[in-house]
Amino acid sequence: MDWNAQCGNYRIKQGRWRVDTLFPFAQGVANCLRTQKPFSRRDCSASARLVRAVDGARAAVAMVAFFLCAQAQADGVEDFYRGKTVRFVIGSNNGGGYDSYGRTFANHVGAHIPGAPNVVVENMPGASGITSANYLYRIAPKDGSVLGLFNQSMGQRQMLEPKAVSFDCSGFNWLGAMVNSVNVIITWHTSGVATLEDARKREVAMGALSNDGGNAIYPRLLNQFLGTRLKVVLGYQGGNTIQLAMERGEVDGRGAVVWSGLKAGWPQWISGHMINVLVQIGLAKDEDLPDAPLLLDLAKNDTERSVFRFISSDTAMSFPVLAPPGVPAERVAALRQAFDDTMADPAFRAEAQKRELPIRRVSGAEVQRIVTSVISTPKDVIAQIKNAIGEAARGD
Repeated sequence: MDWNAQCGNYRIKQGRWRVDTLFPFAQGVANCLRTQKPFSRRDCSASARLVRAVDGARAAVAMVAFFLCAQAQADGVEDFYRGKTVRFVIGSNNGGGYDSYGRTFANHVGAHIPGAPNVVVENMPGASGITSANYLYRIAPKDGSVLGLFNQSMGQRQMLEPKAVSFDCSGFNWLGAMVNSVNVIITWHTSGVATLEDARKREVAMGALSNDGGNAIYPRLLNQFLGTRLKVVLGYQGGNTIQLAMERGEVDGRGAVVWSGLKAGWPQWISGHMINVLVQIGLAKDEDLPDAPLLLDLAKNDTERSVFRFISSDTAMSFPVLAPPGVPAERVAALRQAFDDTMADPAFRAEAQKRELPIRRVSGAEVQRIVTSVISTPKDVIAQIKNAIGEAARGD
């Protein structure tokens, strides 16, 4: 807020200030912030009298005004959320990793938002998360009453498929991510394909939702750069439907699933050794998967290394939580703090542990940095990736 513009001719004059006018002035500041209305002449009259007094009062004015401003903002956030219901939109269907993480988070975050609002979950699957992302970016109220969780690779998809992802991911207010976890490409244990070398010898049917999602992009990149024969089968409605198709033998595998989410949603697959991990996609190997190759380690030259690093970058922000663009800054700050407090909440941690959901908090500022970095990727790298995907897709 521009204090000089608000006060007009009633600006505080240079000079020594009187202590007896300190609190009326500070109260005016607080009232202004609390009501979000401009200063009136009455509010500013105290500031006009703050002249020719004790020099030391300047510091006191600054400190008390700052305290009251901050308190007024905090009270404003609390007043906004008190008695409200916050909608938490999850961009996937029921039962998968995103749903498991999202519902566990929603069970606890309300207690950490000022005003303690009720939080309700709404699943909004479609187009590998684009349906929910479009809703949050263009339609949802921009007041902090709607939060979201959708596919962590949306920044990459903005660069690769700008017609499908026609919004700017850096415009979202990223509150944080619940874990940094590798993506994995998996096959069913009876598929006869247990390694990348096996996938070079025969055609492997891989279920996918749409052409622009990770379930289609990752297999096609592996075909182009590593010589595999992964055939993308489109039309599935969600990750869970692909996995059910794997159990039925309709497809051999799935081309992109977050490892921590798979452990949470389908733990029987892990304990029963029902799947093979062909490759893990991330910036470093997951400690659970010491023997599964890391895609970055398979790069044969700088070009491949740049491509593999680009598609691996989102693994540092798995299961991200966000607010739409345009939410007032003080509410974004409160929501980021609520996210951090939830991640440290013993009750949240206990539920996450019970559901076998690893938690490794990534701050909102770091997620914002990752997204900004992804959408700043040089055009020549994006062109190489798009060409590779296009060539591989023509071979499906």
